[in-house]
Amino acid sequence: MGAVRRLVDADTGEALPYAPYAFSGEHIQVDKVRVEAITESKEFTPSQKYMVLWWIGVSPQGMAPLRATGADIAKKVGMTADAVGKINRKLLKRRILIERGRIGNYRLYRVSPYIAFHGTGIEQREAIRTCNPPDIPGFDNTTPSPWEAQ
Repeated sequence: MGAVRRLVDADTGEALPYAPYAFSGEHIQVDKVRVEAITESKEFTPSQKYMVLWWIGVSPQGMAPLRATGADIAKKVGMTADAVGKINRKLLKRRILIERGRIGNYRLYRVSPYIAFHGTGIEQREAIRTCNPPDIPGFDNTTPSPWEAQ
């Protein structure tokens, strides 16, 4: 557990209620509308949808890639390395995954910061400047998000 913080209203000096999240470890901010569009889309197989959720859960902080090979991932998710590679390539083509480096011939990926991000809001806004929005069937990417309309 980290240090206990006391939040105080700057105008009144009154203590504000505060409690840390009751998660078992790190947590991540997720764009629920984009994830809903992915999980409801008929253009993604159940395995592809599962892998999107898996990538959300394992993508490291900031824009760092997951340092794992297709064989490593396959063991963790109960698929073949070929199946994982095929799914990752489709997710990369749709910009749901983004490439963030290489080890030899193997590409290192992470989930798009438009979908999920572990970091501050300022860090996430900087991160989305480095990549294009994902192509998600059923997601209306023409309506600006509230933060984009400001």
